[in-house]
Amino acid sequence: MKEKSILHVPLLSPVWKKVAFLFFPLPVLLVIGMAFSRLDISPDDSAQIIYGFWAIGFGLLNLSREKEEDEMIKSFRLQAFQTGFYWLIWGLAAIMLINYVRYGSIVSEIFSAYLVLFLLNAYIYGAFQYQKYIASKD
Repeated sequence: MKEKSILHVPLLSPVWKKVAFLFFPLPVLLVIGMAFSRLDISPDDSAQIIYGFWAIGFGLLNLSREKEEDEMIKSFRLQAFQTGFYWLIWGLAAIMLINYVRYGSIVSEIFSAYLVLFLLNAYIYGAFQYQKYIASKD
C-alpha cells in the first residue's frame, strides 16, 4: 500500500498517550464545574460530554504508536479493531434488548454517536491491551 494512499493511517507519536489520559478526568471535572456554576445541564447532556471526551481519549490511545511497532503489533492492532467492532455489535444489541425490556422501546436518550464511539474505542483498546498482555506471558 502506498504511503500517500487514503487507506494509510499514520500513527501518532507515543507522547500522545499522555495527552489521551488527560481526556479521562477532564470531562468529570468539567461536568462538576458546570453543576457548581449553576448551568442548567441535564444528566443526559452530562453523560454525552463524558462519553465524548472518553471516546477521544481512547481514540488517541488506539492511534498512538507503540515504542516498537513491529509486524506482531500491527497484527494485534488489526485484530483489536476487528474484535472491537464485534463486541460493539453485541454490546449495542444488549443495550437495545435492555431498553426494550425495561422501557418497551429500543430507542433511548442514552443512544448517541458519543456512546457508540466510546464503546467502540474502549473495546478496541481493551482487545489490544489484552493481546499484548497474552503475548508478554508467553
